[in-house]
Parts: sequence; structure tokens; C-alpha cells
Amino acid sequence: MENITKLAEEYALTLAKVQERRKHWQLQTKPFLLKHLKEITEKTKLTWKSGSNETMQNLESIFIVFDSEPSGIVEQTQFSVVNKIKVGGFLSFSQNRNGQVIAWISFPFIDNMTEEKTKHEVLETVEPEEINEESVNRFMHKFLDEMIQWENDARDEIGFVRHK
Repeated sequence: MENITKLAEEYALTLAKVQERRKHWQLQTKPFLLKHLKEITEKTKLTWKSGSNETMQNLESIFIVFDSEPSGIVEQTQFSVVNKIKVGGFLSFSQNRNGQVIAWISFPFIDNMTEEKTKHEVLETVEPEEINEESVNRFMHKFLDEMIQWENDARDEIGFVRHK
């Protein structure tokens, strides 16, 4: 019985930690991310914006995303001309179910060009209080390095969709 009591106490502490993380996210982490990412978009001359997805309370995300734009690829048939759109990549700071924050990247893609799913990469899972200017700038550096590499490499263009 002593072991069960000890585990029950540990579980209660875990539940309290989740609530503490969620409170920190709402009061400090989320406002900081919104402000800092907005400052980044305003200080740079790139076609991107910052924003939030607050559809699900306690599963929110704050992100910076490149705008969608023409890819320069045009599909021409005898009946139509279709400009393929490049959907911009993004860096997201997403609240996990336990209140931790996942920093992750979604890579750009050319709409209707491959059958593969959009590539994502988790950078790190951190406590909300670990999100600060230094950590965000480190994630931004990694994000921009990955976007540069995606633009420079032709590594993802295998497996084109066949149109009949």
C-alpha cells in the first residue's frame, strides 16, 4: 500500500506540473513569442508573418511562416495553364498536451507536385520557462538554415504526380 500511496503522490505532483506549465505558457511564454516573432518579421525584408493558432486551448501554437507564392513552375496543357504554388515553410512553437513546448519546422512544398506528405522536423521539446530570446534565436537560426538548404537542394523533387 505504501508504494501505491507514493505513486499517487507522484501523480498528483505531475498533474500540478502540467497546470504550472500551462499557466506559464499563457502568462509569459505565449506573449513573449508573439512579440519577439513579430519583431523579427518587422526587422527583416522577407515575405513572412508571425501569428498564432489558438483553436484549441492548451494546445496552442505561435509561429512564423513564409507566405505562399508562385513557384515559377507552370503546368501547361492544351486546355489550361496552371501556375504551381510554393507553400511556405514555418517554425512553430506548439504547446504539448502536458504543457511543454515543441519547437518544430514544416518545410515548404510545391502544391500538387509530389505524392509525399509535407516534411516536418521536431527541433526540441522544452519547458515553457526555457523559451527566451536566446532559445528562440537559436531555433530561428536552425529554421533559416533549413529553408536555405531546401531552396538550394533538389533533394525532394523525386516522385512527381502523374497527371492523366
